[in-house]
Amino acid sequence: MKLTRAHFAVMAAAASMTLLAACSKEDDKAATSAPPAPVAAPQSTAPATPPAPEADKSLEQKTEELKQDAAKVADDVKKEAEEQKENAKENTHSLKEDAKAAGDKVAEKAGEAKDAVADAASRTGDAIKDGAAKADKAIQDKLGNGVDSSPSAVPSEQAKP
Repeated sequence: MKLTRAHFAVMAAAASMTLLAACSKEDDKAATSAPPAPVAAPQSTAPATPPAPEADKSLEQKTEELKQDAAKVADDVKKEAEEQKENAKENTHSLKEDAKAAGDKVAEKAGEAKDAVADAASRTGDAIKDGAAKADKAIQDKLGNGVDSSPSAVPSEQAKP
């Protein structure tokens, strides 16, 4: 068990060191771009200047550049957002017009359908009336308009004395 813990501890330490090394690569590049400091200068009376202030200046410059870049990006995002807002307004207006045109077309088609249904109902009513009239005539012709012209087979009561 101790062996496993030791392996995990070593792996965690290696991962931490790798992360630190990756994060510090940017600082290493800034330090390497600075002029090299004198390695072993002979005994001179002038003290050597430490490279730390130069590194601080370059960090401050980078910070300022990053701030300016961030401000520029923010401005670009604001402009793009305003453009998108305008496009959305135009699209909304266009969609409203399209919806209105579609509504008008639907209303027109509904009116046409109403007229067609009314016409069909009228024709159906006329056909029913014609059919009923023909049927009534056929019945009347068959029965003889309700008047029986043939002598009845049933003797009437008046004929009896």
